[in-house]
Amino acid sequence: MKVPDKGVLLDIGKGSIATISLFVAYMIIPVVGLMPGVYAPLPAMYYTIKSGRGVGLTIMLITVALLVVISNPMITMLYLIQGGLISVTLPHFLLKGYGGLRSIVTGVAINIACLLLIALIAWQYYGQNVNQIVVKWIDTSISEATAMYDKSGLKKEDILSLQQETKQVIGRIYPSLAIVAMGVIAGLNLQALRKLAAKVGRPFALTDLNAFRNPEHFIWFVIIPGFALLINNAGVVTAALNILLVALSLYFIQGLAVVLSMFDKFAVPRFIRVTFYVVLVLQPFLAAGLAALGVFDLWGNFRVPRQRKNL
Repeated sequence: MKVPDKGVLLDIGKGSIATISLFVAYMIIPVVGLMPGVYAPLPAMYYTIKSGRGVGLTIMLITVALLVVISNPMITMLYLIQGGLISVTLPHFLLKGYGGLRSIVTGVAINIACLLLIALIAWQYYGQNVNQIVVKWIDTSISEATAMYDKSGLKKEDILSLQQETKQVIGRIYPSLAIVAMGVIAGLNLQALRKLAAKVGRPFALTDLNAFRNPEHFIWFVIIPGFALLINNAGVVTAALNILLVALSLYFIQGLAVVLSMFDKFAVPRFIRVTFYVVLVLQPFLAAGLAALGVFDLWGNFRVPRQRKNL
């Protein structure tokens, strides 16, 4: 049996400490802790690129073991869903020569498949309905959040109405929200990983964001679910709504790519770009506009000459 050298052991130790620190900060620090939580997969991804797949996998397993000891199963599951699996799968496919988008899609797909398998096992062998557990957790979280508005001066009836509406909406679309969140987390970590990998002499190429374009036939994932929303069946409408939200999120990225290409083409000053990003964060209608722009880019081809598809 080959014993890992001192450098590898040191990488495992540093990666494990960094991962658990980032995730614990996310769990205990409200709002501000969101950013460290987003980058919790990064240490394992970095040390996978630097020292090998076994190192990244070991870091992920050590983090899981520590969370099992210091927290509860739901927190451990949250880590796996949010970044644990991604931290292993994403660099694996990058090392195999996959492009950035292909690595993200494949990694997220594996993540979803593992979650479905866990849900099936929980239902078959333990009689646990994972959907009910998630909905109950959402209800509790929303109730705790809306409780803070009791002292805001709003009428209690308005608060309760908002609470019920929010529960109903999120309770229906949480699968698509989870998928989009996985993709966003993977994309942000991928961008950060590219810079870190270059520093240790393991660079990899990524297609620029402003060249992103969905395949032309992908528009059917907008058209068909859109018409399915008119069907008078709650199950069909819920499924269609989740598919539509995932598809529109990808067209949002395409719309953003169109805007970024225009920024580069016309040499838009940095302060205008920063202002655009700030407004994008604060104004959800702008996000909807970018998704529409991404859809119409299919026919308008706003980037000339036509950019290569990001495969």
